[in-house]
Amino acid sequence: MRIDVLARAFGTPSGAPNGMAIAAAFLACTLVELGHQVRTLTTPDGFNADLVITTVFPAWRRTAAAGKAEGATGRLVYWHHAGGVPDGYGCTLAAPPAVEPSSGWSRHVVLPPSSWAAEAGGECTGSEIVIAGAGPAKGGHVALAVARLCLGLRWYVLSGRSSAEDRNAWQAVPGAEVARGIVDPGEFLARARAVLAPTRFEVHPLLLVEAAVRGIPIVCTDMPATRCAAGDSAIYVPMSAPAEEWAEALREALAKPRPRLRLPRYVDVVKGALARMVA
Repeated sequence: MRIDVLARAFGTPSGAPNGMAIAAAFLACTLVELGHQVRTLTTPDGFNADLVITTVFPAWRRTAAAGKAEGATGRLVYWHHAGGVPDGYGCTLAAPPAVEPSSGWSRHVVLPPSSWAAEAGGECTGSEIVIAGAGPAKGGHVALAVARLCLGLRWYVLSGRSSAEDRNAWQAVPGAEVARGIVDPGEFLARARAVLAPTRFEVHPLLLVEAAVRGIPIVCTDMPATRCAAGDSAIYVPMSAPAEEWAEALREALAKPRPRLRLPRYVDVVKGALARMVA
């Protein structure tokens, strides 16, 4: 089958501008592994493929309209990964488990993102608390308050979508280092003694999955997406909790790690989702 995969950017095992760029590339590689002819594109190049899978939210309405004009609505899939679910225009929605089916779509397929790092697995070998992002969306301000309460720990802060002000605030925290630019997931996971992710919004937190399969302790916001992603492998804290509660949860995670996450082979997950996309 000929399949086009559209994304604003694509990653490699060595990293990408964001997790979805890695996930889109990993999906494309998995489809090739299954024997399909795959093109990775940043803009549509016609709708002649047997299946067109796009992750590009800003252009979704235009893409759906163009697909309809080409008679390709039944072959067009939107792979949801951020924000609210858009209108479906009769196309197929592929989404992580936490996303509920909605009207306007011809079918709904469960397809979580994954990555080379999640597939490779590994062990918990690091000595630093990895912060999922310095910006407000990842709860960087909450993580900063926790770091100020937990003296004696070392911190490795992923920049994510953050401002210079967000990053510079960590300079006053003893034992803290802010990552510069894109970091190989294998590198920051190898540095992780635990992951602290007081995120304000998630659809599918790929970093939590990558950590949980290694048995790395996780403390994260309690929301459907994080529970779907990490299951029993994390300690969950209410979004409204004060920094003291987060700090206590982190101490508990370091003292009593949760079970390691066990995942099915992603090639089998994709194979099953693909069968439902073309049913």
